[in-house]
Amino acid sequence: MSLRTWFQYARPWSFVMTVISAGVGGAVAFSRGWLDPLLFALTLVGLVFFHGATNMANDYFDVKHRVDTVEAPTAKYRQHPLLGMGPSTRIFVSVVAGLYASVLLIATYIAVLRGPVIALFTAAGLFFSYFYTASPFTLKYRALGEPAVILVWGPLMTGGTYYVLTGEIAPEVMIISLPIGILVGLVLLANNIRDIEYDKRAGIRTLAIILGKQRAINLYTLVIVSAYLIIILLILARILTPFAFLTFITLPSALRLIKVFRREVPEAADPMTAQLTMVFGLTLIAGIIIGSFLKI
Repeated sequence: MSLRTWFQYARPWSFVMTVISAGVGGAVAFSRGWLDPLLFALTLVGLVFFHGATNMANDYFDVKHRVDTVEAPTAKYRQHPLLGMGPSTRIFVSVVAGLYASVLLIATYIAVLRGPVIALFTAAGLFFSYFYTASPFTLKYRALGEPAVILVWGPLMTGGTYYVLTGEIAPEVMIISLPIGILVGLVLLANNIRDIEYDKRAGIRTLAIILGKQRAINLYTLVIVSAYLIIILLILARILTPFAFLTFITLPSALRLIKVFRREVPEAADPMTAQLTMVFGLTLIAGIIIGSFLKI
């Protein structure tokens, strides 16, 4: 089986979320005079491996718990590694274990440089990664998927990257991470709104199922609006410079997306939401870096 095939099994299109979250942490560190390109690159590699391991572990446990079947929506838009002519379960699990081992090696090296706090970030990441679908916690099946994603792609990933580069835990960086974290969580919410009926039949409970379709769409709208409100508050509090208003370039796209969801939830609900998250994140990173150069 080719390396390219394994790469596809890791769902590489989702890695942009990790790049954005880490990029925000790196941009804030850069704006404060801290930048080690090699250390940032190593951190990013570790986080991408972490993300890939998480995606593949989720595939394994979704199949094990009979949530993913050949009838699952996810099997209709991508080649599921464990549904069809993919690798054996044993080989698949070995690859996942190898990715987690690589993450631990990278984290250990960084911990030697930055101290034991790195172990805390890594342990938290491992918990949410593995128990997202693994027993006994199965966070995804208990309507805790979105909160877990917000925490990981927000404070843990952005704050952790900032800590690696600076050796400091900064509460304001954790707050800066929230718009990205909640928008990544929104991608999952979009997926779960689209899959409400299937997930009900699979016997799991998502936030979208608990709320019902219409209230879940209302929450979707509220979350999008909250991302822009947080940016405004951060600028007013002078935690971000006015260049963070660059994120508002994405506002027309966000409003169009809300209109689409209110009319009919599209099949491409999650990639459409992911595209908004990506551009929002890139403009936030650009705003932070431009503001650091111009000292406004």
